[in-house]
Amino acid sequence: MPKPQSTKPLTEQMVRYCEEYVKNPDDQTACAIAAGYSAATAVNAASRLMADPRIQERIAHLRQARSRRTKIDADTVLLKLSEMIEADVGDILDENGNIKPIKQWPAVWRKSVSGFDVMEMDEGAAVLKKVKLLDKVKILELIGRHVDVSAFRDKVEVDVNFSLAERLAAARKRAAQDNADE
Repeated sequence: MPKPQSTKPLTEQMVRYCEEYVKNPDDQTACAIAAGYSAATAVNAASRLMADPRIQERIAHLRQARSRRTKIDADTVLLKLSEMIEADVGDILDENGNIKPIKQWPAVWRKSVSGFDVMEMDEGAAVLKKVKLLDKVKILELIGRHVDVSAFRDKVEVDVNFSLAERLAAARKRAAQDNADE
């Protein structure tokens, strides 16, 4: 019989766990420790907390609130990533193949820069020599991992619509075959 769902309010420590989980969903144990659970019990505490529907509800509420606050959701992320992938490097080069001044770049390219190498000339003028852009392969990987795209997730279909009687009959048949082979 399933355990009845608790109607007790969350403790402060549980609420802190939820807040930590929203910040770092990849490490539930670290979230438990940051929320004040001991390192010795953090793994079990995190597992127990994540099985609690009240915790799941609180985490969902915190994520929705963050999305409203930041105006960033999964669709926004996917759109921005797709803009970066579709950006044409020709937009930042002049007719001679030299890098245009940054102020002439489209916004998508300005937002895709992760570093610059600038060389100063004798007269104090700075010349942009090298631009390090975000890794397009990494961007494609992020797009591929998006929940709705799932490009890197293997699809396995399993048919489990066998009745107990069918499974028992198949098991008896295998057992009889094994006995006959001996």
